[in-house]
Amino acid sequence: MKLLVDIGNSCLKWALWENNCLRTQQRLPYQYHHLQQRLIQAWGHLQKPDQGIWVANVAGPQLAENLTQWIQKHWQIQPNFITTSECEGEVKNGYKNFEQLGVDRWLALIGARHLEKEMLCVVDCGTAVTVDVLSAHGHHLGGLIMPGVTTMYNALLEKTYALTPVPNSWHWLDNVPLLAQETQTGITLGSLYAIIGLLEQVINSLDNKVNKPLLILTGGEAPAIMSLLQRPYRYIPDLVLQGMVVVINRSL
Repeated sequence: MKLLVDIGNSCLKWALWENNCLRTQQRLPYQYHHLQQRLIQAWGHLQKPDQGIWVANVAGPQLAENLTQWIQKHWQIQPNFITTSECEGEVKNGYKNFEQLGVDRWLALIGARHLEKEMLCVVDCGTAVTVDVLSAHGHHLGGLIMPGVTTMYNALLEKTYALTPVPNSWHWLDNVPLLAQETQTGITLGSLYAIIGLLEQVINSLDNKVNKPLLILTGGEAPAIMSLLQRPYRYIPDLVLQGMVVVINRSL
């Protein structure tokens, strides 16, 4: 049994990989100073991953060190940290300095290419929203980054008076009107429309070319975006972990 881990800036995601089958992704929000307790909560009941642990981490070297110490203490295993490369199979990194591309974005591109062979617009909706375009030949054409919905909302929360925190669920968006009648909804919808506007700008610009891109969404805040999108998309919540599977299979 292998344990695959995707550590973002605010959420811990993981899944077990056994008998060449990736189980359902689990996710747990965390704060840096509560990481140890969160790891016990997430993994304290798991059997030892006797075939190894692979990690994609964008939360910094200190968190990686703390995670390594926890894993070594509880399972006596040295985790394998996946890093961004210049090329992986059919996928070619488009950054001038390939190491600057976040490993989560890199793995999402690899996972998307493994599933779809056409031109792709891969969007990860989390603390930040990242947009990356992959050509039909697997060449990364570049990407864009903007704050996520909660990040934009919290930026206003810090600078204004008497706002309540962003809602924990997006179900209320199912029947939401175009315009809000109260402040919290107005800020949330404004943030969502900003992200959708970015996606429309990118995809409409690419539509003028030979190939029309397929929109692929992942990330914890993707359901909020999906509820308001007016174009086709494919939602793959464990896209980063699926990319890890491709990388691991090629390395074994």
